[in-house]
Amino acid sequence: PLALIAAALVLMLAAPLLIGTRVQSLRQHEGNVIAPALVRVNDLEAAVGAETAARSEEAEKTSDQSDARAAAKSARAAGGNDMRALFLLVRAAGPDATLLLADTRVAIESWEHAEDAFARDESLKTPDDGTGGSVVRTRRWKAVEIALSTLQRLDDNLANQSTLELAEIARLERFNDFVPGVLVPLALIGLAAVGWTARRTRQLSRQAAAGRAAAEQALAAKSALMRGVTHDLKNPLGAARGYAELIADGVFGPVPPAQSAIIGRLRNLIDVTLDTVSDLLELSRAEAGELSVELHDTDIVAVTRQVVHDYEASARKAGVSLLLDGENENPCTLIRTDSNRVREVLGNLLSNAVKYTPTGGTARVRVKQDVDPVLSHVVTILVSDDGPGIPAELHENVFEEFFRVPSAPSSVKGSGVGLAIARRIARLLGGDLRLTNTTGGGATFSLLLPSMLAV
Repeated sequence: PLALIAAALVLMLAAPLLIGTRVQSLRQHEGNVIAPALVRVNDLEAAVGAETAARSEEAEKTSDQSDARAAAKSARAAGGNDMRALFLLVRAAGPDATLLLADTRVAIESWEHAEDAFARDESLKTPDDGTGGSVVRTRRWKAVEIALSTLQRLDDNLANQSTLELAEIARLERFNDFVPGVLVPLALIGLAAVGWTARRTRQLSRQAAAGRAAAEQALAAKSALMRGVTHDLKNPLGAARGYAELIADGVFGPVPPAQSAIIGRLRNLIDVTLDTVSDLLELSRAEAGELSVELHDTDIVAVTRQVVHDYEASARKAGVSLLLDGENENPCTLIRTDSNRVREVLGNLLSNAVKYTPTGGTARVRVKQDVDPVLSHVVTILVSDDGPGIPAELHENVFEEFFRVPSAPSSVKGSGVGLAIARRIARLLGGDLRLTNTTGGGATFSLLLPSMLAV
């Protein structure tokens, strides 16, 4: 609508100016070129006719020859003036008129030679083919006819130009009267459209604000519900696990081997459920923006080494080699970060690496200093496994809540929220968590932490 109004206003202002300029140019051309040229053509035709009549009168000897000769001379001089004026005018009348004027000049010169011969040499007036005329007289009349014919063609060309220019002037003036009648309603329609759009925009804005408030309330209610449910589940599950351990330890009496195996499975199921509840509780805190970090100088290599040691037992139990590569390359790397949050992310990555690495495989961890195109100087902790890998098109999906890779082994349990929380923590620390495929199979997760504040 605004563009419509702007276009209408521009046309309303520019159209009269452009049309007026064009009309003025046409009027000037008509008044200064075409009309004077037509007058000169008519005068030249009259001069040719007057000289022809005077020469004829002189030849007939029916009156004073000196008067006829003087009249012929005066007509010749007037025709010459007309021809010179035409050359100045017709150049601005266009190429067609210029060519016709050139033909006219040739015809006039031929006629003048014929008239001069007729007036000068009486001996050339010999009888012709019996019509009572003469050869010179015949040539003279043919020359007159050609000259008048070319003058008529020039006259027709100029008259046609005059007609076209006057018609164009009339058309432009009608259009100039027509433009306001069309553009003013168009501008009014545009104004009405702007008003309607503004009113509709305000309505949509209010609806969006109401929807956003409702969504925020729903999210807050969801987070509160999740925190309440997970909190209520965590305590009894913890108590159930404690009772299972007491029974397994024989506090209430000896446990038969068959029951001991069942109790072991019960403990594993409770552990998995507790981990899921803890992840859900952490996710609800993240969605509510309640995750916090405490930055302090941290030896990131030492933290990584400790987390690797923590998971060595579970790796051995799964038949997986857990290695910390390049430990001597970075004996001490101090950065400003939250060591507890880093342990939380690394714990999730190492737990997944052990779970997805087949028996006999190797999970590797490496710390290196790097330069990232987005985060600039960083310390990168790489966690690689020998598992089945993750298709490239699903690399971003694994960081979504409750997403699990369809091809993941059914024996590997998980809620699908650990990586989502880990990435949120990584970005809260000013870094990022990314995934790439490992050459030869498996996956590599990269935890990037900013080192600009390294000491």
